[in-house]
Amino acid sequence: METNYYFNVFDKINIDDRNKWYLYVDAVYKADPSKKNTSAEVLSKLMSVKNQGGFRYKGSASAPNFVILFTSGEDIYWRDELDSTLGVLLYYGDNKTPGCDLHKTNLHGNEILRYIFELASSDDVEKRKKIPPVFVFKKAGGRDIKFLGLAVPGIKGKPKKDWLTAVWGCNKNGDRFQNYKSFFTILNTHDGSEYEKGFGINLAWLTDIENGNAFDSVYAPIEWKKYIENRNYNALLARSEKIIREKEEQLPTDPVKKNMLNEIHDYFIKKDRGYSFEKFAVDITNYMDDAIVDIDVTRPYKDGGFDGVGRYRIFSNVENVVYVDFYLQAKCYDPFNNSIKVHDTARLISRIKDRQFGILFTTSFISKQAYQEVLEDAHPIIFINGKNIIDYVFDELEIRDVVSLRKWLVNNY
Repeated sequence: METNYYFNVFDKINIDDRNKWYLYVDAVYKADPSKKNTSAEVLSKLMSVKNQGGFRYKGSASAPNFVILFTSGEDIYWRDELDSTLGVLLYYGDNKTPGCDLHKTNLHGNEILRYIFELASSDDVEKRKKIPPVFVFKKAGGRDIKFLGLAVPGIKGKPKKDWLTAVWGCNKNGDRFQNYKSFFTILNTHDGSEYEKGFGINLAWLTDIENGNAFDSVYAPIEWKKYIENRNYNALLARSEKIIREKEEQLPTDPVKKNMLNEIHDYFIKKDRGYSFEKFAVDITNYMDDAIVDIDVTRPYKDGGFDGVGRYRIFSNVENVVYVDFYLQAKCYDPFNNSIKVHDTARLISRIKDRQFGILFTTSFISKQAYQEVLEDAHPIIFINGKNIIDYVFDELEIRDVVSLRKWLVNNY
């Protein structure tokens, strides 16, 4: 099994030694294993910032020199996500308190987000030079951290109004609050800086940033300077390998989500042996992608599998839009004990024709053999497994417990 390249960060890095240290994408910076409390924390030693919080910064909150976005991946209600194939980071703000001003948070995270995105919306290069560099890290086990990349606010080609939006959420008591939902682009820093070529970001840049010379520094990554100057810049796009997902990767691991997935299966099986699951599968699939323009339910089959047919739109605001037909097969299987087999995928494959694709929607998981045959033969089949379903219900529909889920199922199906 491959492991990440790592660096031991047991002591605070001296300013004079920063030029010997680099930030490499997906490298792990390891904490001192002999220390078990916050004294082992890495970010404070590596980047000279506070040792706690998702938002950490150098300078003032109203105009930070640089910002660190740290995600633990543990907040299942507001989960930050990196799409490595697009180089896009979804990052949520830090207001979770009902009745609180959106920007009045202890760590000033939302205040910082507003400041950064206001600057990024400007075409004035002198204003843009005030945009603080944003370094993204995630928890990598224990006190260890992984560097995800150098981020800039916004997504190239997307409306600026969608880069930072205020969204409503509620806590377990039903109390409501507003929080920020932001999008960043991870830069491809392959070309290095004026100082040197290469993937790594020299930490000596931090010293220049702290002295107010972020843009003029010889250590500033070339791609970051392109962004600041409003020139064409490159995101870090990573080609995703097609791999066979293990059972554990296709099903939820959180106990609450496990119970919710079982509830979906049991509800439809008890209701009518799974026949109504067809409508549920069609609805959730339709919700998942705005490019689906229509999807209809077809007749149920004796084996408990259900199907739908639909059209998928390629481009929407251009002339002569192309539509592609697809076929959906739904299987309401016992999530943890009954997998999708080869005969299930073979049935779907036999129905799709040239310039069509198929969607296999299941509360369960895809067996290794079925998964392997689809990938090896390059069949245009999309899998929506138990984990995908419950993550969507949990995150997008904001149904987060079995009681609420059961009520929603009864009201809609």
